[in-house]
Parts: sequence; structure tokens; C-alpha cells
Amino acid sequence: MTAVPNESQTAQRLTRLEAVQSVVLDISRRSAGCQDLQDFFRAVHAAVGRIMYARNIYIALRDPHQDTIRYVYDVDEKDWPQAPDAQHPLLPEAESPTAWVIRHGTPLSVSAEEFAAELAEGRDWGTGTNPEHWLGMPLIDSDRNTFGAFVLQSYTHGVRYSDEDIALFELISNHVAHAIEQVQFANRLELAIAERTRSLELEVAERRHAEKLQHALYEISAQAIRDIDLDAFYAELHRILGELLYARNFAIMLYDPQEELVRYPYYADEKDAPPPADYRRPAGHGLSGYVLRTRQPQRIDQARYQALVQASEIHHAIGSVDFNVWIGTPMIYQDQLLGAIVLQSYDPAIGYGDAELGLLTFVADHIAAALSRKQSAEALRSAHARLASGSTALQAKNRELEQTLEYLGVAHHELMRQEKLASLGALVAGIAHEVNTPLGICVTAVSYLADQTLEVRKRLASKQLTEADLQVHLGTAEETLRILTSNVDRASSLIRSFKQVAVDQSSDGIREIKPAEYFEEVLRSIRLQFKGMRHTISVNCDPGLRVLSTPGALSQIVTNLVINSIVHGFEHIEEGHIRIEVHCEDSWLMIDFQDDGSGMQPDGLKHLFDPFYTTKRGRGGSGLGANVVYNLVTTKLRGTIAVDSEPGKGLHYRIRLPVQVSA
Repeated sequence: MTAVPNESQTAQRLTRLEAVQSVVLDISRRSAGCQDLQDFFRAVHAAVGRIMYARNIYIALRDPHQDTIRYVYDVDEKDWPQAPDAQHPLLPEAESPTAWVIRHGTPLSVSAEEFAAELAEGRDWGTGTNPEHWLGMPLIDSDRNTFGAFVLQSYTHGVRYSDEDIALFELISNHVAHAIEQVQFANRLELAIAERTRSLELEVAERRHAEKLQHALYEISAQAIRDIDLDAFYAELHRILGELLYARNFAIMLYDPQEELVRYPYYADEKDAPPPADYRRPAGHGLSGYVLRTRQPQRIDQARYQALVQASEIHHAIGSVDFNVWIGTPMIYQDQLLGAIVLQSYDPAIGYGDAELGLLTFVADHIAAALSRKQSAEALRSAHARLASGSTALQAKNRELEQTLEYLGVAHHELMRQEKLASLGALVAGIAHEVNTPLGICVTAVSYLADQTLEVRKRLASKQLTEADLQVHLGTAEETLRILTSNVDRASSLIRSFKQVAVDQSSDGIREIKPAEYFEEVLRSIRLQFKGMRHTISVNCDPGLRVLSTPGALSQIVTNLVINSIVHGFEHIEEGHIRIEVHCEDSWLMIDFQDDGSGMQPDGLKHLFDPFYTTKRGRGGSGLGANVVYNLVTTKLRGTIAVDSEPGKGLHYRIRLPVQVSA
């Protein structure tokens, strides 16, 4: 016969049920908005202690990659608490009840008698003091993976956990698992966003640095063919290098291999005056002499300088030697040692590292080529003055002239390459500006959704949230997500297009392309550079046409033709039209490019493909755009190009390229 509880027992039962309900609701509320796990664990510990014995409690989380656990929360009246960041190997299940719960993913209740039985058989189950009663619950995430254990234990004789306690503890463990998973996900997301942001910032910085470096190299090559003397050339090199590195103290040292002497045609130092113009010294003396002997770039601080002096590697140094850091690199062109370039800093706050030394070395290679060309040009001028000295001298100077022409050919090739890189740099700037718009919208949308969500959370906490309010918020969230999806897709599409075009413009590889789609990708990038203009560009091509060709060359051809039309043909036209017709005839790809711009006079048309011919001399025109197109078509792609024009009737290019055509 079942005993009927008296009124006192009933009241106690109701009081405990009310306490249990209050605790569960409190833990549920805290888990939903949990941001700091330690505060949450302490609150859970206090809440559990209101409805059951909870003097000893710990939470262990597993790292599945290292198969270790951390005791992120540990309160124990017998054993010393574990450090929350310390990693411990996850023991086999036969050696630890905590490991048993984690590995099995099921609750475990162990009494003092069961611990004693294990100990009697020679197994010490666990690492701490054996309790009166041990109760462990698995922490399981939304994918049903066990990632930890939540444990209660009692050391007090006679104090054990009832079936009702175990059921309540299992319910509370579910809320704890949810809160931990939520915070860990948020932390991982935050770390991923931070890492991606750092990656993008680094990528942008590297691209900007690359653009700056390419511009400097282009300027160095351009100075080599300018009609300036060597003194002005050295000053320009100083200015250009100063845009890349700290160059307050800069010197150029030239080496004479016949006499094994060096001179300093350019010397800028904040402490020392330049040497006399006729100053010469042995090539092996000083720091720059050390660079010449080793033929290697050198970075020398005070400690290394003293060591090299002690080892007699450096002697007879000129000028002040109380520098902070000194760097120098040899100028070598076609395996010929021309001299060295030197930078130094006296400021303790300004130094040079390996990256700066590497940059100086890279630039020095280009300076050596430019210097060699400039020296050849100077020699050519001198040769013209001595032509009357006799046939022998004339033959020698003719050989120098041939070499100079070869050097100028190298300069021409370098300028063509710089033109290609400048186009790619403009593409980078355009795509960066365009991507900012959808990303800015995304940032605004996320901020707005966060504010609205916070407001709903406040209304929910104050029990003022109505169903209508929730419906409005859900509608707002859906619309915001739609905006986010649309703009992220837009930014992704822009970047995908840019990546393909950028890779192609910097590569000479051959691959299969669809001209209709590929030309649209190229034109999308070009339109970004001329956003705001009302010019239109149309492509007429069979969408199913596939060809095997060099997309980088095709991209550069289309880019140069379109930019030439916009910059030159549409200079005084607000709304111009460009039409590109593409089709195949047998194994030839035929490209008809036509604009309705201002056209050209017959005299100018004859020189259109000549290098350095431009109608915008002194206004930003390099004269290489059409020449690059001609060389790409006739040399790289082995095709043909023809052009006709009349003043006021635009230009019409007809390009024929050999390709492999597939269905």
C-alpha cells in the first residue's frame, strides 16, 4: 500500500518544484544570451546548488584534434583545481570516468562502492580523491558529437544523488552544452572574420606596394631614355628610390675594372660632404668595397661593422661610421660589375631589415640595366663627336652604336611590359573602388540587423515582445539577409572576374576560352575604370564558340583598343559607341573592332603602330598602346592586323588570329 504524503511533504515537494523551475528558466535564459563562459559557469554552479548538492563541480572540454581535455571550470573541496588553459591527455575509458563519459557520450553514475571495487581489483579509476558519489553528463553539440563532460560529485558520507537529481542535472547539462557551443561558434566566426580581414588588408597592402614598385621601375626605365645627363639621371634615381625606401643618405659608387678603382658620381649624406669629382680609391676599401668583393647584398649594423673591422674585412672606411644600419648591393648587368648602391640611416628609430635589403637589391638590378643604357647613350654622344678621327675609330663607334641599339631594344621591351602592368594596376584600382560599394552596403545591413535584434532581445527580456513585433523583426531580418546575399554575390562576381582577367594579363599560358564570355569579363573590368562615362561597348559573338588561344594576349589587345578609343577617339565626345564583332573562319579567329570616334588623319594613321607615337604627348600618352597591340597580334599570336580611318568616322581594326576552334 502506497503511503500518502502529508501536507508538510507536499509543501516541500511544491517548494522544490518551484525552485527547480526557477533554476531551469534562469539557466535557459543565461544560455541564450551567453557571451562570457566563466560568468555563465559560475551562475550555473550557483543555480544547481539551490536544488541539489553541488559543492564539487567541474566542466571538461575535449580538443578532438589533439585528443586532450581542459578543465575550463573546476571547484573541488578535496583536490587542487586544474588550470583552465592546461591541456591534459584524454585517458582511456578504463582509467577515468570523465573519459568514459566523453568517449561513450552517455551519462555515468558511480558510487563509492563501485570506486572501491575498482581499487580492490588494482585499478585506480580516476586521478583525484574517490568521492561518495560521482555523476557525469556528456556535453553534446547540435551535430550529436560529444565535446566534453559536466560532472558533480559528493565527498560527504551519505550524500548521494537521486534519480530526480540525475534527470535535472541532465537537463541542465543540455543548456550548458548549448551555451558552450554558441560561444565557441561565435569565437570561431570572430577569429575567421579577423583572419580574413588581416588577409585582405595584407593583400591590399601588397598590391599597393607592387603598384608602387612597378611605377618606380617604369620611371627608372623611362629616365634611361630621357635626354638628360648622368648627373640629372643620378638625382632622378635618388628621388625614385626615396619613394620606396628611407633614402636620406644615398650614394652611387661606380667601379672601373681596368684600374680597379671606384668613384662616387652621386653622394648625398646628412653628415658628410660629397667627395671631390676627381676622387678615386681602391675598390676593396670601405663598406662598399666589401660589397664589391663579395658581389652580394650586405646589411651591416654597428655590431656587425665592429666584427668585420676586427676581422679585417672592412678597412679605410670614409665618412661617418656611427650609422644605425647600412645596406648596400652590387649593380650587376649581364654579369658585369658596374658598382654599388648604398643607403644608410643614422636615426636609431629607422633601420633596414631583410625586406628592405631585398627590395634595394631588386631595384638595383633595374638601375644597373638603366645605367648601362644611359652610359651607352653617353658614349654614343661622345662617339659622334669623334667620327672624324678616322675609319678605325668609326668602326669602333659603330660597334658601340649597335650595342646601344640592343640596349634600347631591351628598354623598349621593358617599357612595353610596364605598359601592361600599368593597365593591370588601373584594373586593380577600379575593382577595389567598385567592390567597396557592395561591401559597404553589407556592413550597413549587418549593423542595422544587429541593432534591431538587440531591440527585440530587450523587448523579450522585459516581456514586452508581441507576436506582431516578432513578425516585423523576422520580415526585417529576411529583407536584410536578401540585401546581404545580393551584395555579397555582387562583390564575389566582381572579384572572380577580376581574378581571372588579372591572372590572364600576367600570364602567357594557353587555355580554352569562350570569346563571348571572356570579352565580357575583360570589358566589365574596363568599364570600372571609366565608370560615369556614357560610352557603350557591345560584343557580337556566338555564345557557344570555344577557341584555344592565349587569353592574356587577347585581354591586353581588347583592353588597349578600348582604352585608346575612349582616351583618344572619344576625347571630345560624350556618348561614343564601340562595336566588337567576333567570329571564326576555318582556323582563324576574326575580330572586327570599330568605334565612332574622331578618327585619324592619313599622316597620323601611317604611324599608329609606331612605338612612342602618341597624339597626347606631354598629357599622359606613352605612345605604346597601339604598338603593344601590334606586337601581340603579329609576334606573340602570329596573326595580322589592319586599320582604316577617316577624320570624324572613327577607327576600324581588322584582326585575324590563328586558333584551334572547338564546337
